[in-house]
Amino acid sequence: MVVLIDNEIAKKVLDRREVIDSIETAFRQLGRGDATFLSRTDIVSPTTMGDYFAWGSMVGATIDPPRLALRFKSDIIKYVDKGGHFAEEKFNESPGKFMGVILLFDTRNGALLAIMNDGVIQHERVGATAAVACKYLSNEDSSILGIIGSGGMAQSYATNILEVRGIEEIKVYSPTEKNRKIFAEKMSDELNIEVNTMESPEGVAKGSDIVATCTASQTPVFSQEWIEPGMTIIDVRSTEIDNGTIENVDRVFSTTNKNHKAEIIGGGKIDKYQSKRGKRGFVETEYPTLSEIICKREIGRKGKNESIYYHNRSAGIQFAAVGGLVYERVKEQELGEEIPSEWFQQSIRN
Repeated sequence: MVVLIDNEIAKKVLDRREVIDSIETAFRQLGRGDATFLSRTDIVSPTTMGDYFAWGSMVGATIDPPRLALRFKSDIIKYVDKGGHFAEEKFNESPGKFMGVILLFDTRNGALLAIMNDGVIQHERVGATAAVACKYLSNEDSSILGIIGSGGMAQSYATNILEVRGIEEIKVYSPTEKNRKIFAEKMSDELNIEVNTMESPEGVAKGSDIVATCTASQTPVFSQEWIEPGMTIIDVRSTEIDNGTIENVDRVFSTTNKNHKAEIIGGGKIDKYQSKRGKRGFVETEYPTLSEIICKREIGRKGKNESIYYHNRSAGIQFAAVGGLVYERVKEQELGEEIPSEWFQQSIRN
């Protein structure tokens, strides 16, 4: 039987510590050659409802557990100006609705195990990867976390990073005052620590041990002028960080290297929209990866005053790890809706 798993069920069964451990295990396997993934691929096309249509897909597999995950999403993209920063707004069919699906397979026999919503798993796999990076790269006594952004990804970064570092204060900035106040109140109640709103992103960076940029901005929201000794900077997307930061921090790390960079395929009609993505210069350069940091501890932070930038890129094994964990917990608790696996099998050889 194939199990249907929605976001509410995924949220119910996920344990954040287990998620972080599953991500670390997956990247350790990748470093040993026991996991693999394909580059993320985006196919874009003209559309009648926004700037362009975007199809994105990622795939990855691990040996332990023996799982392969394919995650795909279908979006209509619009670019909007938010306080001087270009940002992406996306939807599926109508604003406020989104489509992201994970197909989980058993690599021992090829069986389809589950079809999942990707919303909760998406946020948690990115936040958990940020936590693993902070575990290995940030100073152990880091106590102040600065976050630029106030949405779901900002919440995931906050909750996950607190699992690996003794954070005593969070500072947050969002261009919309209402949003940053809502974030501060929610996170303060949920995490039982001090959360302060800032009037500018510079205010967030000043004095923070770890700075996380969690926005949809296509233009930089972090400036090289805010780098401080010992600071660890971690993004959601490369466009959030200016080239000066990349050039002036002491060390740069990435989840994956240039050999796994995303491919974007599309006709000339949509090139004018793709140009707004604002590619940063480091994309063409290879930096030490998360697998190398985990498997070879000497590759990581060299000293307490070293400033570090970590680019939190995507990798399909994240979905194999977290999706596989969700599936196991759902089966244990007898949750989800089952449908016949025969629906996805046929007698005609393909």
